[in-house]
Amino acid sequence: MNYWWVNHKQTHRAEIEGGYIWSPKTKANGGANETYLNLPRVVPGDVVFSYANGAIQAVGIATAAAQDVNKPAEFGSTGATWGTAGWLVPIEWQLLQAPVSPKQHLALIAPLLPARHSPIRAETGDGNQGCYLAAISNELGGVLQGIIGNADGDALEVAAVRSTIAAEDRAEAAVRQQTELAVTEVEQIVRARRGQGRFRLNVLAIEKQCRLTGVLSEQFLVASHIKPWAVCSNAERLDGNNGLMLSPHVDLLFDRGWISFADNGSLLLGKSEVQSILAAWNISTTSMPTWNFNNCQVEYLGFHREFVFGRAVFNLK
Repeated sequence: MNYWWVNHKQTHRAEIEGGYIWSPKTKANGGANETYLNLPRVVPGDVVFSYANGAIQAVGIATAAAQDVNKPAEFGSTGATWGTAGWLVPIEWQLLQAPVSPKQHLALIAPLLPARHSPIRAETGDGNQGCYLAAISNELGGVLQGIIGNADGDALEVAAVRSTIAAEDRAEAAVRQQTELAVTEVEQIVRARRGQGRFRLNVLAIEKQCRLTGVLSEQFLVASHIKPWAVCSNAERLDGNNGLMLSPHVDLLFDRGWISFADNGSLLLGKSEVQSILAAWNISTTSMPTWNFNNCQVEYLGFHREFVFGRAVFNLK
């Protein structure tokens, strides 16, 4: 997964409302611009920070690779110096309720800016007019996430969920291209992404009830992966030890890292507000059933606690 910073003051509204970023392939005179050439380098699941009018206004997730598309009609007369032929990358945008001014965080941001084709000037924090889409480091991406999370954690959470979905889509496409697998095997692996098929049966052989609500009726439970499906091997995707049977609302908390479990089965809360959510659902954390996980489950839970629990999943490896 890569991080990108797009400067699009002139086209910000059209690109946010349209759900994309677009650049010409060349300037109108045929000249090259390295930051235009970055668009074909974007892959689904990449994170894009939207900068306009002196602030980061939105965070987005690329949902598909670049497409050959002429200059969008909604740009109107904007971009008289641009060529007509261009690239368009579909983006799922999440607007920030509290836009972030890089100038206010320049001491953190400036040392991490790229030496060439920087989106803003390290000395002043002003936008670089000649830069459209800049590649930025994982370190800077992490710093920006932290800044945004402090001001607008909900927006970051929504974007992180979209990033996970994009990662799963990429992984599913890769599974479907594995010609060494039988068609039936491919379908079982893909169905496991949704907690269905062989995976569900394998989990039910080990886990009989929701560890948090105590619900036993299979029809009301979801087979949830402990180590996320997108980053599993095919064997792990079908392994019953890599799953829990959870009530749907509990599955949501576990899947997004709001809760996890210790090896002895006790509940771990990622953030203090989760306690109030559980109380609103009339779920008691003091009377919940508790029993130890087996050794294989413990391995998967270690991954969940390290890479999913209590954090946004942009950096999931």
